[in-house]
Amino acid sequence: MHLHNNKNITMTMVLEDVRGQPLPAIDVFSLSIKALKDHLNSTVEIKNIILDDEKTKWVLTVPAIWTDTAKQFMRKSAEKAGIPRDKLTIALEPEAASIYCQTFPSAGCREIAEIGSRYMVADLGGGTIDVTVHEKIPNGTLKEVTKASGNGCGGTSVDDAFIQLFVRIFGGPLLNSMKSDSPESYLYLMRSIEQVKRTFQPTQTRKVNLTIPYATLDDLCQSNLGENIKNVVSSSSLACNIEICKDKIRIEPLFAKSLFKTTCDNIIALILSVLQQGTSSNVSSILLVGGFAECKMVQNAMKTVFPSINIILQEDSGVIVLKGAVLFGYKSDIISSRRARYTYGLRKREPFNESIHDKKRKTIIGRKTYCYNIFDPFMDINTSIPLGHTIEKMYSTHGETGCSFQVYITDSDNVKYTDTGECTLLGEFIFVIKNPECQQKVLKVVFNFGDTEFSMTVLDLESKYEKKEFFEIQR
Repeated sequence: MHLHNNKNITMTMVLEDVRGQPLPAIDVFSLSIKALKDHLNSTVEIKNIILDDEKTKWVLTVPAIWTDTAKQFMRKSAEKAGIPRDKLTIALEPEAASIYCQTFPSAGCREIAEIGSRYMVADLGGGTIDVTVHEKIPNGTLKEVTKASGNGCGGTSVDDAFIQLFVRIFGGPLLNSMKSDSPESYLYLMRSIEQVKRTFQPTQTRKVNLTIPYATLDDLCQSNLGENIKNVVSSSSLACNIEICKDKIRIEPLFAKSLFKTTCDNIIALILSVLQQGTSSNVSSILLVGGFAECKMVQNAMKTVFPSINIILQEDSGVIVLKGAVLFGYKSDIISSRRARYTYGLRKREPFNESIHDKKRKTIIGRKTYCYNIFDPFMDINTSIPLGHTIEKMYSTHGETGCSFQVYITDSDNVKYTDTGECTLLGEFIFVIKNPECQQKVLKVVFNFGDTEFSMTVLDLESKYEKKEFFEIQR
């Protein structure tokens, strides 16, 4: 199952619908996943096929630029929708697309299947742009050459530019009234924008026809502005670029083109930043996948800026991630190495050292001095991580009932402390052990990085007790 999501959502976040009605994000996502799960069950049931829950493997895709916390949010959503944790695999969307293109390369990009080929996958979605570079190595697997990069300049940012056009014409309050009082009309307008976004040609010389909910807008103009819609449009500051013709707003092509500029510029800037990294040399092709990849303005911008690189729009670009996710479920080991997107580290305390610790952090407990909230890194950003890679560390505890490990992440350099605003708490792992004498116990902590998700295992070397956990979402 493929569910394309574009927001980095936490457990306590509340989402709003077009009318501004709130609902917890966990409910929105779990109900969406459950609807897809139920739809699959009903689809195969009518064919006299019953899914065996013990044998069915589910694959849920997320953007590669999502944090580990966001991935765990999706796990929670899937569990709430009735998918067991041990039957669910999290796939990264650019990887799924790359696997599909490797397995079924189109006529224009067969060279990516050759050993030594190096290419970029640009997953252009609605909310996010997800970019990574892969290299096919001699054993036939794929190596991630650069860590996944991305931003929020997906297709919806073009939608926002069109909506701002309507705000300039009709005013924000009128648009808000349409959202709250006539949400179906607002959604109709958004679908019209989507159609223009997909079909507008960069060389177009005729005016762009954007179908509008004419009757609703006219009623709102008369009730909110005291004028009919034609008078409102003709008296606006944009009258030289737009006009009303029956149920359509006609937009001058050069002005329409300007509504794509910021989004295209942001996409180009992101891709340039990845290509300029030293590890990204010799990229021969850029594979465009995702629904927004069908936008002709984006395609033209890419070809103009990167004339020496093959810009390839994959056939059925909007469903390639879905198809690749199915392949990933069968051969998840095809991605043999990835790049760390963050520096990972534990929060710890140490005996205070005047030469290295901040004097303001000196804390006296009994007769000893300590420095707290020290960031102790164990994985550096952009490190190449082979499949199945683990890191082992030894830690000691004196607690009566156990101890906790707090893992932080950062994309900043030379971070010393966890409380300076440079780090984000990823999660906490609580390890319960019986130690009534409060003796020092040595624990071996194994950090598991060689997968799409991060986890850790803690082993009490004395009792040989071990526990593996994914981190809980931070509330």
